[in-house]
Amino acid sequence: MISIVIPAHNEEKLLPDCLQSLKNQAYRGDFEIIVVDNGSIDGTAAIASHFGSRVIPTNHGKNVTYARQVGADSAQGDIIVQADADTIYPATWLQRIADHLQAHPEAVAVAGRFFYREKFTWAWIELFGRNILNILFTIFSGRPLFVSGANFAFRRNAFVAAGGYRDLSYSADQYGIASRLKHFGKVIYDPRLKVMTSTRSVRKPNLVLLLAVGFNAYHLLRYWCRSLLSSRPRARGRKLWKRLAWGFFTALIFLIAFSAYGYFVPSSSVFGKVYSKESTPEKVVALTFDDGPNEPYTSQILDILKQYDIKATFFVIGMNVEIYPDTARRILAEGNVLGNHSYSHNANHALTEYGSRDMEHAEQVIFNITGVEPHLYRPPHGKKSPWELDNVGDDHMIEVTWSVSANDQHKEAFWGKPTVSQYAKEIINATRPGAIILLHDGYGTIHNTPKADKSLTVQALPMIIQQLKAEGYQFVTVPQLLNVPAYNEVK
Repeated sequence: MISIVIPAHNEEKLLPDCLQSLKNQAYRGDFEIIVVDNGSIDGTAAIASHFGSRVIPTNHGKNVTYARQVGADSAQGDIIVQADADTIYPATWLQRIADHLQAHPEAVAVAGRFFYREKFTWAWIELFGRNILNILFTIFSGRPLFVSGANFAFRRNAFVAAGGYRDLSYSADQYGIASRLKHFGKVIYDPRLKVMTSTRSVRKPNLVLLLAVGFNAYHLLRYWCRSLLSSRPRARGRKLWKRLAWGFFTALIFLIAFSAYGYFVPSSSVFGKVYSKESTPEKVVALTFDDGPNEPYTSQILDILKQYDIKATFFVIGMNVEIYPDTARRILAEGNVLGNHSYSHNANHALTEYGSRDMEHAEQVIFNITGVEPHLYRPPHGKKSPWELDNVGDDHMIEVTWSVSANDQHKEAFWGKPTVSQYAKEIINATRPGAIILLHDGYGTIHNTPKADKSLTVQALPMIIQQLKAEGYQFVTVPQLLNVPAYNEVK
């Protein structure tokens, strides 16, 4: 039998989806769902009861570890599974856990992965990094580093023998319990044991999240050092070298993570100044379009902008400007702004000197065809490096990314094409005063293929404009928003 323990504090909005996904499990054995109502003042308990869950009330508010211990103490199953109220579980989830523990009697626990239900720009970086580190740590230390509180299961007898969550000083229901259980047997990490959780824990400004990563790293290293000092003297020498090795490895990983943050996250300014939005209380936003010109979609977008008397900023690819020179000239003639988006849209332009030459090539092409030299540069895919930003400054340009995007280029590859209303709603809901909105009128240097079909953007654009106007927003170009020149003076 399996016991699923869910701590819940005022979860009436998210809990129904979680419980429904658990009720739909295809597990061939018996299982129970225990919801520990952790001081809720909403309808959490009633919802849990409606779904047939066993409800255990506590009065400790948001103390998740205490709630998990209360639930585990009352569990009747041979296997206890940690779950979270904001997470949705695939139908095969429980069976996969049971199969692992049945096939590996020496194992005491199974850990899996989580993915975010709502997508955002840098999610894949975090999830990829977690997965790689968990694989490496499982190989070399016998347990994953990042255990998800929403996707972890263990044998009840090992959990009881280990003392449960009691007296764990660091990340009790994640790192702490996995470390404790490792002394009683193998902790399996299964990258294919996947669940979908909400983004509420990461809905914070990038700087706040970066500080949180550093804060957690500090506490992890502090925990390791404390563990080392409390070990027996004869074992201390061996442990010291092991801790030092892991400390170096951890520092290296965080250096890589910091560099990846600067390179991959469009709004990051760790390598130099990047403009992704403007801080202003005024309800003004800038529409931007990437990867054009690409016909017939760029012209259709221009028709819509003209209909609504809106000016936008088009970050054009030099190669595409050569293919559609008249469209590039029309963008300029109708009062819109042209920005440099490289010549070839190379995915990793920022890593080599090639990227600088490619950017300068685009600048020359745009000038030859339109007579202007853009002051704005947007790197392909928002990727940056210190030397790439230096080259942008040397060419008297500024680097402009974005703060709002439906991330349609990547989503279609993994989740399928969204509906027009879904696409428009995602943009509208994310828009705040001073936002720079990213849309696409092209797909790199590809034309006349399904990927280059930007009819979704064309159909969604009027909905985006109408709704944002109804909310009181005014549309400006990026130079107007940032109070910078659109073009450099030609010498």
